[in-house]
Amino acid sequence: MTPPVLHNAEAAGKKVGKSASWMYKAGAAGLIPRTKIGGQVWWTDEQIAEIIRNGAQQPKQQPKPAEVPTRTQRREPQRPGRKTPQKRPAAPPTNSNIPVADRSVSRLYRNEGAA
Repeated sequence: MTPPVLHNAEAAGKKVGKSASWMYKAGAAGLIPRTKIGGQVWWTDEQIAEIIRNGAQQPKQQPKPAEVPTRTQRREPQRPGRKTPQKRPAAPPTNSNIPVADRSVSRLYRNEGAA
């Protein structure tokens, strides 16, 4: 009896069309078959063929031309109503008893000193 040919993650990934890290992660998650001997992970030719078979997808069924609804029969999706923008709340009233700093004076002095 001949022992099966074992492939590492990089070689098996090239055959499947995936990276080595994908092979390790999918094998550890149980999504694909693998062989673990000690601390090393290997893939046989049969396991690689099974991975490819399990990944095959059936073609989608296309509706027959007579089954396709015409434009007038199709229902247009309902657009949700447009929301009105929220107005900002009015600014709180100012207290007229508190004096406001007059910054224009200091600018004048700065301009005179620079000239």
